[in-house]
Amino acid sequence: MQEWLRQKGIYFEDTWRKAVLFELIKQNKGPPTFAVEELLTAHRHEVLRLPPYHCDLNPVEKIWSLVKRKVADENVAQDPKEIVKLTVEAFESITAEDWTAQCTHVEYLEEEYLKNDGLMDEEMDRIIISTASDTETESDSVSIHSSDSDVPMATDHNYSIKL
Repeated sequence: MQEWLRQKGIYFEDTWRKAVLFELIKQNKGPPTFAVEELLTAHRHEVLRLPPYHCDLNPVEKIWSLVKRKVADENVAQDPKEIVKLTVEAFESITAEDWTAQCTHVEYLEEEYLKNDGLMDEEMDRIIISTASDTETESDSVSIHSSDSDVPMATDHNYSIKL
Protein backbone atom coordinates (compact mmCIF):
# COMPACT_ATOMS: atom_id res chain seq x y z
CA MET A 1 0.00 0.00 0.00
CA GLN A 2 2.74 2.39 0.95
CA GLU A 3 4.70 1.56 -2.20
CA TRP A 4 1.68 2.34 -4.41
CA LEU A 5 1.19 5.66 -2.62
CA ARG A 6 4.89 6.49 -3.02
CA GLN A 7 4.78 5.68 -6.77
CA LYS A 8 1.82 8.03 -7.17
CA GLY A 9 3.51 10.78 -5.10
CA ILE A 10 0.69 10.80 -2.56
CA TYR A 11 1.57 12.04 0.92
CA PHE A 12 1.19 9.67 3.86
CA GLU A 13 2.97 8.95 7.11
CA ASP A 14 4.64 5.64 7.94
CA THR A 15 2.64 5.44 11.18
CA TRP A 16 -0.77 5.46 9.45
CA ARG A 17 -2.73 2.21 9.74
CA LYS A 18 -3.95 0.07 6.84
CA ALA A 19 -7.54 1.33 7.08
CA VAL A 20 -6.39 4.94 6.63
CA LEU A 21 -4.00 4.00 3.81
CA PHE A 22 -6.77 2.03 2.10
CA GLU A 23 -9.11 5.03 2.28
CA LEU A 24 -6.37 7.22 0.79
CA ILE A 25 -5.89 4.71 -2.05
CA LYS A 26 -9.65 4.58 -2.72
CA GLN A 27 -9.72 8.37 -2.99
CA ASN A 28 -6.83 8.47 -5.47
CA LYS A 29 -7.04 5.31 -7.60
CA GLY A 30 -9.55 6.44 -10.22
CA PRO A 31 -12.21 4.33 -11.89
CA PRO A 32 -11.39 0.83 -13.19
CA THR A 33 -11.07 0.24 -16.93
CA PHE A 34 -12.52 -2.80 -18.67
CA ALA A 35 -11.52 -4.18 -22.08
CA VAL A 36 -15.15 -4.78 -23.02
CA GLU A 37 -16.04 -1.17 -22.25
CA GLU A 38 -13.14 0.10 -24.37
CA LEU A 39 -14.24 -2.14 -27.25
CA LEU A 40 -17.83 -0.93 -27.06
CA THR A 41 -16.76 2.71 -26.80
CA ALA A 42 -14.48 2.29 -29.84
CA HIS A 43 -17.58 1.20 -31.77
CA ARG A 44 -19.56 4.24 -30.58
CA HIS A 45 -21.68 2.42 -27.99
CA GLU A 46 -22.40 3.94 -24.60
CA VAL A 47 -22.00 1.68 -21.58
CA LEU A 48 -24.53 2.28 -18.81
CA ARG A 49 -23.75 0.62 -15.50
CA LEU A 50 -26.38 -0.75 -13.20
CA PRO A 51 -26.04 0.03 -9.51
CA PRO A 52 -24.71 -2.95 -7.56
CA TYR A 53 -27.17 -4.99 -5.50
CA HIS A 54 -30.20 -3.59 -7.35
CA CYS A 55 -31.39 -6.48 -9.48
CA ASP A 56 -34.79 -4.79 -9.58
CA LEU A 57 -33.24 -2.15 -11.88
CA ASN A 58 -32.02 -4.77 -14.36
CA PRO A 59 -34.53 -5.69 -17.10
CA VAL A 60 -32.62 -8.94 -17.76
CA GLU A 61 -33.43 -10.08 -14.21
CA LYS A 62 -37.11 -9.28 -14.84
CA ILE A 63 -37.09 -11.36 -18.04
CA TRP A 64 -35.29 -14.21 -16.27
CA SER A 65 -38.01 -14.13 -13.61
CA LEU A 66 -40.64 -14.30 -16.35
CA VAL A 67 -38.91 -17.30 -17.95
CA LYS A 68 -38.71 -19.13 -14.60
CA ARG A 69 -42.39 -18.42 -13.95
CA LYS A 70 -43.35 -19.81 -17.38
CA VAL A 71 -41.27 -22.95 -16.78
CA ALA A 72 -42.82 -23.45 -13.34
CA ASP A 73 -46.34 -23.01 -14.73
CA GLU A 74 -45.73 -25.64 -17.44
CA ASN A 75 -43.74 -28.10 -15.31
CA VAL A 76 -46.82 -29.64 -13.72
CA ALA A 77 -45.45 -33.21 -13.76
CA GLN A 78 -42.19 -32.08 -12.10
CA ASP A 79 -40.27 -34.12 -14.68
CA PRO A 80 -36.57 -33.08 -14.65
CA LYS A 81 -36.19 -34.35 -18.23
CA GLU A 82 -38.67 -31.72 -19.40
CA ILE A 83 -36.90 -28.74 -17.82
CA VAL A 84 -34.54 -28.04 -20.75
CA LYS A 85 -37.37 -28.25 -23.30
CA LEU A 86 -39.64 -26.05 -21.18
CA THR A 87 -36.85 -23.52 -20.63
CA VAL A 88 -36.13 -23.26 -24.36
CA GLU A 89 -39.85 -22.82 -25.05
CA ALA A 90 -40.12 -20.17 -22.35
CA PHE A 91 -37.18 -18.20 -23.82
CA GLU A 92 -38.66 -18.48 -27.30
CA SER A 93 -41.98 -17.13 -26.03
CA ILE A 94 -40.42 -13.87 -24.76
CA THR A 95 -41.51 -11.06 -27.10
CA ALA A 96 -40.40 -7.52 -27.83
CA GLU A 97 -43.50 -6.41 -25.91
CA ASP A 98 -42.27 -8.35 -22.85
CA TRP A 99 -38.93 -6.51 -23.06
CA THR A 100 -40.67 -3.16 -23.50
CA ALA A 101 -42.90 -3.83 -20.49
CA GLN A 102 -39.95 -4.80 -18.29
CA CYS A 103 -37.84 -1.83 -19.39
CA THR A 104 -40.79 0.50 -18.74
CA HIS A 105 -41.22 -1.00 -15.28
CA VAL A 106 -37.50 -0.48 -14.51
CA GLU A 107 -37.77 3.16 -15.64
CA TYR A 108 -40.72 3.59 -13.27
CA LEU A 109 -38.68 2.09 -10.40
CA GLU A 110 -35.76 4.43 -11.20
CA GLU A 111 -38.09 7.43 -10.94
CA GLU A 112 -39.48 6.14 -7.62
CA TYR A 113 -35.96 5.68 -6.22
CA LEU A 114 -34.98 9.20 -7.29
CA LYS A 115 -38.16 10.67 -5.79
CA ASN A 116 -37.72 8.79 -2.50
CA ASP A 117 -34.03 9.67 -2.33
CA GLY A 118 -34.96 13.36 -2.58
CA LEU A 119 -37.53 12.90 0.18
CA MET A 120 -34.91 11.25 2.37
CA ASP A 121 -32.51 14.16 1.79
CA GLU A 122 -35.24 16.62 2.76
CA GLU A 123 -36.03 14.67 5.94
CA MET A 124 -32.35 14.41 6.91
CA ASP A 125 -31.90 18.16 6.40
CA ARG A 126 -34.97 18.80 8.55
CA ILE A 127 -33.78 16.68 11.50
CA ILE A 128 -30.06 17.56 11.55
CA ILE A 129 -29.39 19.60 14.66
CA SER A 130 -26.42 21.93 14.86
CA THR A 131 -24.81 22.00 18.30
CA ALA A 132 -22.53 24.95 17.55
CA SER A 133 -23.67 28.48 18.30
CA ASP A 134 -23.19 31.27 15.78
CA THR A 135 -20.53 32.87 17.98
CA GLU A 136 -18.46 29.72 18.46
CA THR A 137 -15.16 29.73 16.57
CA GLU A 138 -13.53 26.78 14.91
CA SER A 139 -10.94 26.52 17.68
CA ASP A 140 -13.75 26.39 20.29
CA SER A 141 -15.53 23.47 18.66
CA VAL A 142 -15.04 19.87 19.71
CA SER A 143 -12.77 17.77 17.46
CA ILE A 144 -13.23 14.06 16.80
CA HIS A 145 -9.46 13.69 16.36
CA SER A 146 -7.14 13.24 19.30
CA SER A 147 -5.24 16.42 20.08
CA ASP A 148 -1.81 14.90 19.46
CA SER A 149 -2.55 13.34 16.06
CA ASP A 150 -3.36 14.67 12.62
CA VAL A 151 -4.09 11.21 11.18
CA PRO A 152 -7.11 11.40 8.86
CA MET A 153 -10.10 9.29 9.80
CA ALA A 154 -11.32 6.66 7.32
CA THR A 155 -15.04 7.16 6.75
CA ASP A 156 -17.33 5.34 4.37
CA HIS A 157 -20.98 6.02 5.19
CA ASN A 158 -23.99 4.97 3.18
CA TYR A 159 -27.15 6.85 4.17
CA SER A 160 -29.38 5.66 1.35
CA ILE A 161 -32.71 4.19 2.29
CA LYS A 162 -33.75 0.69 1.33
CA LEU A 163 -37.20 0.50 -0.21
